[in-house]
Amino acid sequence: MVDLPATICRVGALILVLGIIFPTSRAVALTSRDASAVVGLIAALQPEFDQFAYDEEIAADWYERDAADKGLIAAAGFTAESWEVALGETVRGFLATIPIAELDPILGRMKKAISDMGELSDTQKGETISAIDEQIDGLMVLRAEGRPFADIVRPLTPRIRDLILDPTIRQQ
Repeated sequence: MVDLPATICRVGALILVLGIIFPTSRAVALTSRDASAVVGLIAALQPEFDQFAYDEEIAADWYERDAADKGLIAAAGFTAESWEVALGETVRGFLATIPIAELDPILGRMKKAISDMGELSDTQKGETISAIDEQIDGLMVLRAEGRPFADIVRPLTPRIRDLILDPTIRQQ
């Protein structure tokens, strides 16, 4: 039997991670020091700030919350703007390091899980799968935008996986 709430949470978390909205492309500015600092900050702040998922609002929220508390992000040398840029470039670079051959089965299993949910009507299944397809299209754009940062982020990929991907998705 499918655990509907847990499956919806997992799908929602993946969509949040994959459905990231980033600022328009900027010149390559990410350094390995910045990427490493970003990953270290995610690891340090996530236990207090909950599971990491990126969009501009979450980046700003994490910066503001941290500034009001420990100030780790600023202490690492980031301003609110440079944090947002480095965080976005690190996440896009991470997405670019994930082989499409690895993504396809994960995304296929997500769609199949939705299709197999007896609790959903055919209309709900279709709408959910359509929304996932839109997110997949967005993911492909983000992966392309992340190519300039992939080599910088690649050494950090295993650590990023552990930090931002839902354990049930990592194991599939």
